[in-house]
Amino acid sequence: MNGRSHRNLISLFCLLAALLAPALTAQQAAPDAGFVAPRPTRPKVETTPVEKPAPFDITGIVAQAFNMRRPLQMINPLAPARYGDGSESVSWDPDKPEKPKGIILFGIQW
Repeated sequence: MNGRSHRNLISLFCLLAALLAPALTAQQAAPDAGFVAPRPTRPKVETTPVEKPAPFDITGIVAQAFNMRRPLQMINPLAPARYGDGSESVSWDPDKPEKPKGIILFGIQW
């Protein structure tokens, strides 16, 4: 072998050493460093809200006006039927059921 082939062989060896050095010297910090434990899944619990009935009920024209988006439709004679006909805000005479007695502005029932 001549000097030129020794130089080529040494340079090839150095090149391979430089390329393989990181792969040969890399070590794993711990044998299980790449392991990730699965997270336990929590069972979904379905909850249903319990609705308690109110101990009293507020009725009348004032209560309806606060519950409506467009309270002026209460006095509109051409309003659609979804706004009601007003019969729930009328008090009736118990002696004469066909005759209305008055209008309920604000009432509480329990």
